[in-house]
Amino acid sequence: MNDATLFINYINDHYQEIYNSFLAFCNNKNYKFDADIFQDTILKCYKLIDKQGYMKDTSEKGMKNYFFMAFKQNLQRETQYARNQKRDGNVINLSQANERYQNSKLTEQEKLKSDLYKDFATLYLLKKVEEHFDGEHFYLFRMKTFTNMTYAKLSEHTGIKGVRQKVVDCKNWLKQNVKQEDIRKEFDAIYGEIL
Repeated sequence: MNDATLFINYINDHYQEIYNSFLAFCNNKNYKFDADIFQDTILKCYKLIDKQGYMKDTSEKGMKNYFFMAFKQNLQRETQYARNQKRDGNVINLSQANERYQNSKLTEQEKLKSDLYKDFATLYLLKKVEEHFDGEHFYLFRMKTFTNMTYAKLSEHTGIKGVRQKVVDCKNWLKQNVKQEDIRKEFDAIYGEIL
């Protein structure tokens, strides 16, 4: 049996164990685990070993270390590609830049009122979702709103299936049933005289 076949058999026999340990490594180091890179690294390692015709260390530990180093390097390379730098937030977010600019023009009193309104509107929307949906929908919507997790991360974190659909149901209901004027009216009724 050649080394490339030995490697691929080792990966096959220990797939879930390796997958879990690499996932734990990424979580520990705050790397974004990517299953596609994991799969691609298996193929690239196999092809390279097959091309070279041998591996220096064919022990189980040696094969896992070889695969791990290749996976780690591929993860780091992936973040350097231009297509991912945009996705990772290394570009200017125009809405945030505009908000900073607008806030810099406000007086302290206006800034306080603006911030208070944003907080009030968020709580108002959460209250509406809580009133019209079950606890699971409300919990997922709240987590998505405040943590800004991806749907995949949220599903992994909560163990709940159909996360995206449940959050989207809440968002769609809010769009159809809650108007900006309603929030503003209630805000003014409570805080209008104070501010």
